[in-house]
Amino acid sequence: MKSLAGVYLKSDIEESNEGGRTMFPFMLIFPDKRRIYYLKSQEDKTMWIDAIKQTIGYANILDFYEVKETLGKGKYGTVKRAIHKHSNKEVAVKLVKKKDLSIKDLELLRREIEVLKVCQHPNIIRFYDVFENQDYIYIVMESLSGGDLFRYL
Repeated sequence: MKSLAGVYLKSDIEESNEGGRTMFPFMLIFPDKRRIYYLKSQEDKTMWIDAIKQTIGYANILDFYEVKETLGKGKYGTVKRAIHKHSNKEVAVKLVKKKDLSIKDLELLRREIEVLKVCQHPNIIRFYDVFENQDYIYIVMESLSGGDLFRYL
């Protein structure tokens, strides 16, 4: 038995052909190791992936948003315009590459996300959602027009 906390799923691995049999793999990426699991059919793979996604609370930003052009860049990442697929609401998505962050910076970013979750005020940018995978953290926020604060000042 293994905890799935902090585990990422990679399902786009190519099928392999072992001894004339096609195998359907997926990978679980744990904080300290990676494990590849092979299944006999695409149906079994789909069933296992769906069950694991539900268990770990997996959500892919591309399932919910259509990510568009870059709006700007900052110290920690890039901000892109995105459209929610169901409501057609325009949002800003901050893409932060985790490999570029120190452990301290990653902790500060996580704290910023928690503060944004709690602070819902008309004069503070509205936080909508957060997605995370092995490489990136995606922070979905209210899209504000008119440029950045630096240009405004």
